[in-house]
Amino acid sequence: MEQMQAVTVEAIDLTYDGLGVCKLEDGYTVFVENLLKGEVAKIYVTERKSRYGFGKIIERISRSPYRVVPKCKHFYECGGCGLMHMDYDVQCNFKKYRIKSVLEHNGLEDVKVNTTAGMVNPYHYRNKVEIKFRQTEDGIKAGFFRSKSHELVDIEECYIMGKRSFELLNLFKNLCDEFNIRAYDDVLGVGVLKSAVIREANSSREMTLLLQTAKETFDNRDKLVNRLIDKSSDLVGIGLTVTDDESPMSKDPIHVLYGKDHVTEEIGDLTFEIGFRSFFQTNTLQAEKLFKLVEQYANLTGREKIIDAYCGIGSIGLYLAQKTHKVFGIEWIRSAITDARINARKNKIKNTFFEVGNVDQVMRKWRKFKFDVMVIDPPRKGVNKQTLKTIIKMGIKRIIYVSCDQATMGRDLKYLHAGGYDILEVTPVDMFPQTTQIESVSVLEKHTEEKK
Repeated sequence: MEQMQAVTVEAIDLTYDGLGVCKLEDGYTVFVENLLKGEVAKIYVTERKSRYGFGKIIERISRSPYRVVPKCKHFYECGGCGLMHMDYDVQCNFKKYRIKSVLEHNGLEDVKVNTTAGMVNPYHYRNKVEIKFRQTEDGIKAGFFRSKSHELVDIEECYIMGKRSFELLNLFKNLCDEFNIRAYDDVLGVGVLKSAVIREANSSREMTLLLQTAKETFDNRDKLVNRLIDKSSDLVGIGLTVTDDESPMSKDPIHVLYGKDHVTEEIGDLTFEIGFRSFFQTNTLQAEKLFKLVEQYANLTGREKIIDAYCGIGSIGLYLAQKTHKVFGIEWIRSAITDARINARKNKIKNTFFEVGNVDQVMRKWRKFKFDVMVIDPPRKGVNKQTLKTIIKMGIKRIIYVSCDQATMGRDLKYLHAGGYDILEVTPVDMFPQTTQIESVSVLEKHTEEKK
């Protein structure tokens, strides 16, 4: 069969998710995993679609000087990291290149893209991790899904989650086996544990554990909790939720089995309470860099009125509130607004106002007010067109757009540019080292009549 014939290819580029881009002799494009730009390999074409296909390496003929040995033994099977085989400086350059490519694809060729703000130590940075469970005859297994599958990789090490989180996970697995607490099997409808969310704070060293389960009570639950408390001095809260929605958007109630429902973290001069489901940047050290960059781009004099759209628990808005006149936060998740108000009170910040609601609807309600700066930090799907239209109509002078998805960023910046905004520059911030995920901060300014 044609697709199983060995062919020799060279990677001429990388996709957004780190696959090598290769061309066959007839010009057909094949994406190959674990092939860096410039490397030559013999491959099989394992899957053919009409416009492109996927290939698997049989033999690597040449090796990129930027290839490194991944630290993690699970790199080639786990879907958690995609770039650990690439020198870290090159990872940062790759992420800058991807941002630049997306902008050019959207007709924004002349936009300045700065050097990626990277990390000194790009490992063990995640302050939150969600772990999945599976039951085997040898005991409970815990880890992440293989790339593009629901097949669990039982992790024996991890170089992106916090070290203390990994220690807590191992303790939890051992106790579950000791007390015969089993993972949930959704086919047979037996077992208890679906997943767990572990948070850890850098400054306070506090940790919380949220169990996502099939039922609220089960044998040895109290023994499990008591042993966890006894063995982990940093564990300040354990929660349990019975849910089919294991995402942070779940509204199923959380029962606090022990302690409190949050960790306490510090960024700059601010203290934040971060709940079991709160949205907070997963890389605390890089979050402070990002906040400082947003502040720099806001160009504050102390008199501005700022909109913080998709504000989450208010972290960026509260950071800016210390240096400006007033901040108005908008978020559709009610629990996040509750957290934002708690954090404002905790930090004795009185010049913030947080409202629950759809960003577009709330902004249209505020149209009669004059705002100087708008910070936009949307989810991966970006900003919908109606909201972008409202932003343009309001004519806010300066916009700072924080993005975790370069495709939707490019789309939204193109729309705002067409609506009268100059894109001054973009800075990638490496919130997710070793992975293909890219965070960026863009600053836009409304055209003046002189510029027109």
